[in-house]
Amino acid sequence: MYLLRGRFRRILAFLGLLTVVQITLFLSWRKNSSLFTKYFNKDNAQEYEIHILEDGNVTAYSHVVQEVVQRIGTFWSTSNHGLPPPIVFNPIDTSDVTTCERATPSGIVRRPDIYAYPSLPADFPSPAFGGHDVIGTNGSICFTSTSRYGAYGINDEQVEWPGVRWGELQQKCFERNKQRYADSGDAAGKKTRQAIVLRGHQRFKWRKNDFLYTRSLIAELSLASGGEYEVILMIQLNGDAHANLTTADFNNDTIVEELKQQYVPEEFRDLAVFFNTNVLKDLYPETKQWNYVMQAYQPVQWLALSRPQFSHFWTVEQDFRYTGHNYEFFHSIAEWARKQPRENIWERSSQFYIPAVHKTWQNFVEVIKQNTPSAKAILGPKPPPKTSKYPGFQPTIPLPSPIPQDWGVGEEADVISLSPIWDLADSGWIYEKYKHNFPADTPLRVSPPSCDRFSRRVLTLTHEDQVAHGTWVPGEATNPTTALYHGLKAVYAPHPLYFDEKIDHKALYSVFNGAEAGKKFDTTKAHKGLLLKPEWKKRWLRFTFSWNNQLAEELYTWFVRHERTSDEGGDEKTKEKRSDRPSGEAPHDREPCFPSMALHPVKHV
Repeated sequence: MYLLRGRFRRILAFLGLLTVVQITLFLSWRKNSSLFTKYFNKDNAQEYEIHILEDGNVTAYSHVVQEVVQRIGTFWSTSNHGLPPPIVFNPIDTSDVTTCERATPSGIVRRPDIYAYPSLPADFPSPAFGGHDVIGTNGSICFTSTSRYGAYGINDEQVEWPGVRWGELQQKCFERNKQRYADSGDAAGKKTRQAIVLRGHQRFKWRKNDFLYTRSLIAELSLASGGEYEVILMIQLNGDAHANLTTADFNNDTIVEELKQQYVPEEFRDLAVFFNTNVLKDLYPETKQWNYVMQAYQPVQWLALSRPQFSHFWTVEQDFRYTGHNYEFFHSIAEWARKQPRENIWERSSQFYIPAVHKTWQNFVEVIKQNTPSAKAILGPKPPPKTSKYPGFQPTIPLPSPIPQDWGVGEEADVISLSPIWDLADSGWIYEKYKHNFPADTPLRVSPPSCDRFSRRVLTLTHEDQVAHGTWVPGEATNPTTALYHGLKAVYAPHPLYFDEKIDHKALYSVFNGAEAGKKFDTTKAHKGLLLKPEWKKRWLRFTFSWNNQLAEELYTWFVRHERTSDEGGDEKTKEKRSDRPSGEAPHDREPCFPSMALHPVKHV
């Protein structure tokens, strides 16, 4: 028995020593590991690690690593106590606009007013990336769901407005104001019109909020502006039921009317345009590729061919939301983009502007300029290499000589993206190597998700290259890459992006911009391997806007349903009351009031 006890003590001593060695090795590894691996180890070994600062706050993205939502930020404790009464918010210059009819559930026309509170809730977080002051939107106001959507029926039991024909209202509004606009999108002089292409598919299930948001797009962008924009509902038909429909069938009024009745709510039927894969095969037989993931913009190219009245086409998926006034957002971004100079525009568009680090937009511009080697900076066209299969082409916009100091200022952007435009080389993106009929070393640019504005010119050039050469690159890389080859103006618009946690901004800078704040770096290399690899998708979970996150839908669910996960961190849902006044005045104390922000994806609200 004594011998057994002695052996047992030796085993315990050995295990204790082994544990000490393991802890020592682990601490040594932690001490020498970089921010990159500390916060975002691609293995699952650190999924439940929490990194605590001296003041007790959790550092950037710790709850993403542990996959438990810790509502640290003031999104989740927002109170409306003390907010001033709401005011009518109309950011549109209507001095030369002939007033257009508006809609109600009964079809009676009225002017729907959008209300905003001229203040923000106390301690509301500042944007982590981008800024209202940069793109020109009002960052000193907030909206409740009632003040935002009261005019579109958020408090009504009736969901559909069958007595309304939004397409007819759009057309009448344009006719009243047609003298303001150029006859075609390519004309100079008069104001040109733009299309808002709302992308959908036959399996899309319309929820109440989809009605509210679609109405807001039409009312605020088209009717309130006197027809400056036109909303188009573009629906892709998949599956065997419509596999035999041809391009000619989509020009048959009887067939199209049957499709509208089957797939589109009555009030939006006049907006609908249908297509299937056969349409794309007829247009682009040489590409041998027509699915949505790889060729998301072939349908928009096709649409542009048949809609010469539009100069630009915004593409917006049905899971995109904007909590502020739609016109202010789209118009402000376009105006901001028009003012941007071309020098270092590709390099600026590949980096996030982080106000807490860069302090001002102008300082950010200088940082990019100082950290871009002049020999590597992109200025003018960067066409793909020529091969026997691909003879190349003449760039649309050659590099001027001499180059004006303010080249690009006042020039409409051919590509405006709501996400950075990254070089795909060594990015780790799953589709990085996908190029058809292009040389292997062809440069590419990509900007997910699919929410952008494209000029008629860039869509036409992509169309012509696909017809002539059968060339293509993956989905979100298509038009940024065309712009790169032809020397067109492409820009990322730094709209406000929020997080719902305490943020170590320098760590955020390192992880998302690929450099240490305040240190010299090379903008042409900083992106490599950082953001697009599948194993890094957790990085995006607490953005308000990205292709893969949780926060956008959580915030929007709270915004419109007043449902949120409890502050204690559990899964229990709580529901707050909504103001019953049309303006949203006198909201419940816990009714959230959010500034204008873009949210994506929002799929189940």
